[in-house]
Amino acid sequence: MTTPLKGERERLNLTQQEVADKIHVGKATYVRWEKGNPIPSDKLNELDQIGFDILYVVTGRKSGLTVVDSSDSISIDHAVEVAKYAAPEAIRSVFQVKRLRQEVSNSASFDVMKSMDLIEKAAAVLARAEITGKFNTAELFEELSPSKDGNA
Repeated sequence: MTTPLKGERERLNLTQQEVADKIHVGKATYVRWEKGNPIPSDKLNELDQIGFDILYVVTGRKSGLTVVDSSDSISIDHAVEVAKYAAPEAIRSVFQVKRLRQEVSNSASFDVMKSMDLIEKAAAVLARAEITGKFNTAELFEELSPSKDGNA
C-alpha cells in the first residue's frame, strides 16, 4: 500500500535517502514515517519546504482539489475559481519540475514568460483535475516532460 508520504516522495522523484538528507533525519526514521508512524511538526514544515503537499500527507486529501458534482455544466463562478486555482498552481508545478531538473536554483532565476507554454499545459491539467475531482500526477509529469516542452 502506498502512503501519501510515499506518493509525494515519488511525485517529486526523490529517493528515501534524498528526502532524509534534505530534512536532516536518518533514512530509517524516514522509512518509519512512510510506513505510517507520526511525523513531527517541524519535519512536516521541512517537507513542505521541499515541495511535499502536507495537507495530502496528513489527511490523504490533495490541497486545492475538490470534487464537484457529475453534472455536465459548471457555473461561471466555479469556472473562475478553477482558473484562479489552476494558474498559480501551474506556475508552482513548473517551477518545482524545473528545480528538480536543476534548470533553476531559486524563484529569482525562474522566468515565467520563458515557461509560459509549460505553465499553460500544467494549468489545463490542474483545471481539469479541479473540475472532475480526478488528479493524475502521471498526466501532469507527462505534459511537463522534456520531450513535450522542447527543453530536453
